[in-house]
Parts: sequence; structure tokens; C-alpha cells
Amino acid sequence: MTVTWNKSQHTSFLLWDIDREFQNAYELYEQLEAKSGHKRSAWSRLAVKSQDDVLAKALNLGREVRYFMETGKKRFGARFEEGDSTCHTTLDAQLIRIQYEVRELLCDSAVSETVSIPYDDIVTTAKSIRRICLEALHAQFERFSTPTSMLYLPPPRFKIQYCTFAEQLRKDLDSSERSNLQTKKLRPRDRHDDREICPDCGTCISVATHSGLPDARCILFTSHVKLEPESRAENAGYACSSCYKTFDDSYAFLDHIFQKQIGSDRSCLRLSSPDLDIHEFDTSLIEQSYKNCLARELSRTTSEKASKGQVVVQEKEIRLKLNSLTSATSW
Repeated sequence: MTVTWNKSQHTSFLLWDIDREFQNAYELYEQLEAKSGHKRSAWSRLAVKSQDDVLAKALNLGREVRYFMETGKKRFGARFEEGDSTCHTTLDAQLIRIQYEVRELLCDSAVSETVSIPYDDIVTTAKSIRRICLEALHAQFERFSTPTSMLYLPPPRFKIQYCTFAEQLRKDLDSSERSNLQTKKLRPRDRHDDREICPDCGTCISVATHSGLPDARCILFTSHVKLEPESRAENAGYACSSCYKTFDDSYAFLDHIFQKQIGSDRSCLRLSSPDLDIHEFDTSLIEQSYKNCLARELSRTTSEKASKGQVVVQEKEIRLKLNSLTSATSW
């Protein structure tokens, strides 16, 4: 099963698909163990027994995700099961990630002459997928707990403010092949935790690997954006320099960059091409977009007028106070 981007999704269905992919990967792993078992001695099998157990335990979605889904259903009902587009985007990326970064690695091992399973890579990726799925549900729960009063499109973005560390790293790499800038692991003692900390903004960057992008770590660090002053986010966000689209999930961003590099139909360069006919899109979607833009502009102009009015009022109050002080001190 292959995921199709830009389609309406469902949170519980996506989690079910991810769990099924974990089960498929686990069954494939068991077949590989049976295939390689007769080629190894008993002593060699005992030597990697603990390592095998770690991988077997990692190939499942985990109880925490199921428990929190039930918690969300009790609080918000079927609305939480359906979820929102932000959660769908993150889960979509994890579904693609487990297909290509876990199952494909096991399939490659199955067809090779000598079974050589990249244990550490698969364990790290599987644990990262499980953690991000749980974080996506927690974030969705918070959004549902504090609904916004008005839904409208965010203001158009014409410039990206990358993190200072990202800007400096980009300059260093442009001038030479290496950089002396250093990062540190969030949990140095856990070799399967892929999160690193930006030394400038302090956000966590999940260093997801992408089979089509060997320099995935470099792309993530040079593309994470500067946090807003009022933001309390712990995880970094990423932005595409071509379409200015922002991403909260590292693998979703990497796949966006990959599609752009190979020039696929899902590439932002193709989607923004002037050759596209606007009549190909749903008329209701276009109409709603116009309404959202109108509502956004009305909200912006109203807030500007209100702020100008406050400035005028404050100026009048200051003048009145100065006049009263002048008259009180006059002889």
C-alpha cells in the first residue's frame, strides 16, 4: 500500500495503517531470522540474541499510542478519531517512512545473498516513528482543547527567517565542504534516539534518514526556521526555500525536498507552475480560498485601525496630562 499525498485522511485509519506496516515488518523480520538461522552456529545466534530482541520489540506501534487514542476519544468523541490536517500530515509522513526506511531495508536484506540486517538503523527509525506518532496525538489533543475562535488562512509568506545557526552553517558549507559548528544529542546515552539540539535556538531536530537524500541531516539543520518570540515549541520547524511551505515533521519536509529534486508531479515546483489551469481545481475550494483571504484581510485592516485608534487616544491623554502639569506649575 502506497500513500497518496494531498488526500483527506483520518487519524485512526492512518494509525491503523502504520500499525499494520509494523506487523508486516515484524513478520518479514521473523522470516529473515528463520532464513539465516541455519547458516549461523548456536554461539553466533546467542551473541546477537539481545540485539535481535531490541529490534523485535521496536517493530510495533506501542501501547501508549493506543491508550492516548482512547483518551482522546473519551474526551472529544469521534472528532478526535477523525483528527485534523496537521496531525494527518505528520502521520502520513510516518507511514511513508516505515514503508521505505524500515520495510524496504528488510526487503533488501531478504533478496541479498547473505542476510545482513542493519539493526541500529531500523531500531532508531522505528523508535522515532513511534515517538512522533505519540507526539502528533498529544499536539492534536492540545489543539482540540484550545480551539481558535476564527479559522482563516495564515498571512502570505514572502520571506523565510531561518535560524541563525542554519544561516551560519549554510555560509560555511558554501565557502568550504566542512563546518566547525557543533551540535549535541538530546540523550547522548541513547544511541537510538535521533534527536539533536540546535545550539542557537535550543529546539530539537529529529534527524530522520531518507533513502533518497544521503545528506538528510545537513538539509534539516540548514533549513530549520527561527522560532517566533512567543513560541514555546520544543521541536524545530522547517521551511522550503522554493514555495515557503513550513513543516513540523522532519521526514515530511525531507520527502518534500526529495520530490522537488526528482521533479515529480508532487513537487512544489510543478504544482506552482504557470502551466496549471486554475479551472482544473474544485470551484468550491477556490471560492472558499477567496473567502478565507477576504476574511484575513478584513481582520488585518480592523486590527490596524484599532491599533491606530489606541495610539491617537494615548497621544491625547499625554497632551492632557502635560497641559495639566503646565497649568499646575505656572505662577
